[in-house]
Amino acid sequence: MAAPIVNISLMSMRRNVMPLYMKTCLACSSLEGRSHPQILSPPPSLLAVCDARRPKTTQKIHKARKKGRLLLKDQKRMAEKEEWTNDPNKRITGLLKRAGIKPGRKYAERSVTVMATEEFAQPYVPPEGDGKASTLSKEGAKQRIDRVRGIGVTQMSIRKIRQFEPEFQSSEFAWKAQQIYIDAHNHLQDFDKNKLHSLVTEKCYPEMVTGFRHKTIQWNFLESLEKPRVVHVRCSDLATKGNTFAQVTVRMHSKQMLAIYDRFGRLEVGNEDTPKDVLEYIVLEKHLMNAYGAWRLHGKIVPPWATHREPIVRTVVLPSEETPPESSEEEEATDVATTEDVAEVKTAQTSSSG
Repeated sequence: MAAPIVNISLMSMRRNVMPLYMKTCLACSSLEGRSHPQILSPPPSLLAVCDARRPKTTQKIHKARKKGRLLLKDQKRMAEKEEWTNDPNKRITGLLKRAGIKPGRKYAERSVTVMATEEFAQPYVPPEGDGKASTLSKEGAKQRIDRVRGIGVTQMSIRKIRQFEPEFQSSEFAWKAQQIYIDAHNHLQDFDKNKLHSLVTEKCYPEMVTGFRHKTIQWNFLESLEKPRVVHVRCSDLATKGNTFAQVTVRMHSKQMLAIYDRFGRLEVGNEDTPKDVLEYIVLEKHLMNAYGAWRLHGKIVPPWATHREPIVRTVVLPSEETPPESSEEEEATDVATTEDVAEVKTAQTSSSG
């Protein structure tokens, strides 16, 4: 027997009536256990019977609710969103875990600058009595011998510098170093931070600026007593091989003037009218691997035999001397004397008028 053909487009049965394609209507007891015959449209009697057998509901259906109960997954989602808002790192970690990507390791290292070193590479040791002993004396001859001993390492370091600066000459560089020294101290008087950072390294900057923020500095370079010369050159690698830094020590013997005033204009150190002879060993540094690197002032070597600095002169206001109060007896005596004088003047006036 062929399957019956039902014209579904003509069917306008209600939702509780099941399709009549070889199936039994469970709501109609009269057709229970039998299949519907082949029909093109349901009869009205069948619809009435199905409506009578359908159970009635008394529940009132609301179109929309003003308040809804949050499910557990909704509460978790809202708590996670608030936590991600407070901590962006947790949001990134959560998204990576959902995507199946292993979060990267957190590094707590501080950033390190490689523009300058933090110390002197094999610092130069100035000979005792330098600038005072004659070359013909015993001390002067000893200084010359010590200088010859380290000339080999110095020449090797100069060759290393010439690989990056072919025009490097120690005699010309000494005058250049002296000019960098003068420019740095002139900008220190004006407290120009940008110019100072271009002339001094990160190690030398705090050493020059500390303690002078609210003070007035008057400094002047008068003349060179001796020609500046290069006495020490060293090259060293930092962190990795090939990251080379060059340090050149220059000896300067000059005449300078220095005066430092506090924020109230009181003199603390030096004098503007008294120049002094100064012997200094300044160190300049350059990052050779940096194509835009420049020679900058890195520090100053102070020998242990050097004279100590002058103590700071503190200007204070002297306390005023209080005069002792006069005694009561002296005050009474002065009062009596004044009354007697007034009486004498009055008698004199009356006698002259009479």
